[in-house]
Amino acid sequence: MLQIRYYYFLLYLNFIVCMIEFTPKLIYSGRYTSSLCSLLVALLLTGLMIVFFEKLMSRFSGQSIAQIMSGSIARLVQKSLFFCYFVLSYGSGLIFLISYTQIIHKFICPDISSGLLFGVFLVLLVFASLIESRSVLYMLEIAVLFQIPFIIIMILLFLLDSNIHFDFLLEAATYIRHWPSYEMIAAGAFLFNGYMSRLVFNEHLVNSKPMKPFIILFTAGLLLLLSYYFIPIGYLGLKGIDSDMDVWFTTTNSMRLPYFFIERFLVIFLMVQLGISLMFVMVCWHSSLQFLRQANLFKGGKQKWIWVSLLLAASCALRPYMDVSTVRNSFGWLLNVKLIFDIVMIAAIAWCARKRKAL
Repeated sequence: MLQIRYYYFLLYLNFIVCMIEFTPKLIYSGRYTSSLCSLLVALLLTGLMIVFFEKLMSRFSGQSIAQIMSGSIARLVQKSLFFCYFVLSYGSGLIFLISYTQIIHKFICPDISSGLLFGVFLVLLVFASLIESRSVLYMLEIAVLFQIPFIIIMILLFLLDSNIHFDFLLEAATYIRHWPSYEMIAAGAFLFNGYMSRLVFNEHLVNSKPMKPFIILFTAGLLLLLSYYFIPIGYLGLKGIDSDMDVWFTTTNSMRLPYFFIERFLVIFLMVQLGISLMFVMVCWHSSLQFLRQANLFKGGKQKWIWVSLLLAASCALRPYMDVSTVRNSFGWLLNVKLIFDIVMIAAIAWCARKRKAL
């Protein structure tokens, strides 16, 4: 069994990747209404869900999700849940890969077609997602530990930057008085959705004691959440964000390291973010294949390669239709559905725990 730090790495990975690319386009669309209040509600909601989820999973140490549900939930219902999570996990990875390929093409490799970049990343990540779960966690540890110092540097640059407009921050804070909306709560909840990865990796992770680190995690989550929301506003303002589709990359382009051998922080940030972003897609797709395996639909041999071929073909077929607006709308729909399925899955595990206790 691996130490609990790998679970925290999964939480961090999901937050830091979605913070940069996925959710800003959705969250900032409601910056004049419900965004800030919804983010705080999402933090509280997911905090409670994490504590409850971890208490439940502590009763099933070292068991896969199929073993947890065995004998408590009908097999057809299990397969339906696992297949839905397969679609959601693979869809999250695919949408993000398409979106990040567009960013790489725009900022790093404008002379290389986005289709070629997508194809290279697609083949690499599909086959990388076939490796063992423990190996995925080991790779995740390396990627996260390498990336954390750069996030700390970015936050310090923001705090020490004299070009920050504090009037922008105060103006943004005044909109906290608006009521939250479900769409914004779902987007905010996905920032902290890494805890659901335990469904896949529970066999390899030790149990956590949710109440002991909860205050620390909640405080860290609040600080990261405030940084996520206010740093771009401090540089660009509420109006400046409206016309920018890549808010965080424009923000990091405003940061400077005058005494470093690369002055523009954007160059460093893009290269570091590339590794952690590909790691996120790899975890998503590895999780999706594991859900297929739990449903006995991915047993190996010819069946495995049939699924791999289908996923490669589906990804290539969908990419031409995924422009910037389609990516945003698709991901917004996925987030709205994902929160509901997470609640359903936690309720199913609670039912399994109750059935086990009754026996």
